[in-house]
Amino acid sequence: MLPEAHCQEFMLCHPDEVLNTVPCGFLSFTDDGTISLVNATMLELLGHEFDAVWGRRIESILPLASRVFFQTHFFPLLKLHGKVEEIYISVRSKQGTDIPMLVNGVRRERVGSFVNDCIFVPMRQRIQYEAEILQAKKIAEAAILAQNLANAALEQVQVELAAKQVELLELNAKLEKQVEQRTAQLQQALSFESLLQRITDKVRDSLDEAQILQTAVQELGVGLGIEYCDAGIYNADQTLVSIAYKYDKTQTLTQGQVGEIAPMRPVIYPSLLRGEASQFCEIAPDWVLHSSSQLASLACPIYDDQGILGDLWLFRQKEGSFSNLEIRLVQQVANHCAIAMRQSRLYQAAQLQVQELERLNQLKDDFLSTVSHELRTPMSSIKMATQMLEISLEPLGVFTSDSNLINRYFKILQEEGQREISLINDLLDMTRLDSGTEPLNLTDDVILEFYIPHIAEPFIERTRNQQQQLEIKIPENLPPLTTDLSYLERILTELLHNAWKYTPPGETITLSAEATPTGLEILVSNSGVEIPADECDRIFDKFYRIPNNDPWKHGGTGLGLALVKKFADQLGIDISVKSTYGETTFVLKFESFG
Repeated sequence: MLPEAHCQEFMLCHPDEVLNTVPCGFLSFTDDGTISLVNATMLELLGHEFDAVWGRRIESILPLASRVFFQTHFFPLLKLHGKVEEIYISVRSKQGTDIPMLVNGVRRERVGSFVNDCIFVPMRQRIQYEAEILQAKKIAEAAILAQNLANAALEQVQVELAAKQVELLELNAKLEKQVEQRTAQLQQALSFESLLQRITDKVRDSLDEAQILQTAVQELGVGLGIEYCDAGIYNADQTLVSIAYKYDKTQTLTQGQVGEIAPMRPVIYPSLLRGEASQFCEIAPDWVLHSSSQLASLACPIYDDQGILGDLWLFRQKEGSFSNLEIRLVQQVANHCAIAMRQSRLYQAAQLQVQELERLNQLKDDFLSTVSHELRTPMSSIKMATQMLEISLEPLGVFTSDSNLINRYFKILQEEGQREISLINDLLDMTRLDSGTEPLNLTDDVILEFYIPHIAEPFIERTRNQQQQLEIKIPENLPPLTTDLSYLERILTELLHNAWKYTPPGETITLSAEATPTGLEILVSNSGVEIPADECDRIFDKFYRIPNNDPWKHGGTGLGLALVKKFADQLGIDISVKSTYGETTFVLKFESFG
């Protein structure tokens, strides 16, 4: 395509100015509908400047009916035959008026792509032609009065004039008939477009395959006024077809029988299995109309890129075969049905998977709950036995030296036992929170200035041992808070414990609180560590731990933050995490407080 400046130069400044001097409009457009060439006469007819037309789509200068006609008849015919002759179509002027035009078009290849050249002649030129004929008649009548001696010549003129009049009448009749035909076609096209839109709206968002096919069968039966219509579904190996729904003129929707594909219609079904629609005449079986009769039949496959799903069959009296518009409508309906059916089947499969995952997840939770309860009693006995053993061995002096093997083994026994008990308690807490049966024990007027340092106190020595700094920043006069203290303590303890585990030496852990316009926020942050963005949404999942992010090798089960999220949900607290520029911050947002 020429640049705009060069195209203007060619159209308006070319030396021969051939296109701009012709008395008819000229317009050229590419296959995507973009106007690539337009002459001065066409611009004058439209009342537009060159820049307002060139480069736009041709539909922009067509009224609605002409757009439909252009898309469904004019352009398909032009692509099929390479030319169109004497097609009547209207264009929309800048002032908004519709100008009837007689259009001739030719399709040709230019620089490796196709362009479509069209000549537009206003219908008002026909009126001018009629005026010229009337003028000729007046001249002839004047000639009769002036030249009585030229009767023979005058009679000849009269004969010619009569022939012209007959020709004009025939032309008018032909034009009127063509207009009627085009109008009927446009009305039918608009009706079919409305029918297709109605079917599409009904099946597009449906996840019920039966409702999808029922809608298609009923709407096609009523909309096309046919004798009978049905929709069939193929089995997986395409050997059986099950009639999902059938419709006849009694407007009765019923489910039909199941039959083998090949023996039923051995000629038609191979075409359907290849994705091809077929129209033919046959003696309809008794189950179609309860009486054998010869009908025009249309069979259309319901298929997509993954294969054949079923078919649509339509029957009407043999005198009324199916038009190209009707066949295309049925094919479009079949395409929409295929998309909706595939969507429905995917949804049903997903639902089954969700149900199975929920069942497996419930089995897992039940198993963990059962195992936790079963382990709690023996672990309590082990802990008690360890304490009694410590009391018994204390007088023997085996714990006086850290290098003593018995002392080292005993500490390992105590630590691992406590770790197992903590894991069991976490699992039981998770089960209890998942059940959602435990009521909150709310405490009014909690003063964070006094409460938070008490929670952080056990971590002062821990952070000092790992060369970490613990800072507590609680401003005075914070509004009092109403909450369940046991839940809030667990949340803050777990967040501090999490920060203590993952903060490198020399970095800082900060516990702070601040009032906001809508409530209050408590923040737990630690420097020297950053959580990858794709991990932030997963850290609250049960048993999930960020890989390769444990500098102190404390280990863990991945339940701590999952419990924090559960406790926060129980309290109605919004919890989020921000991790950028080498710092990670957990934010507890209380939207309202007492």
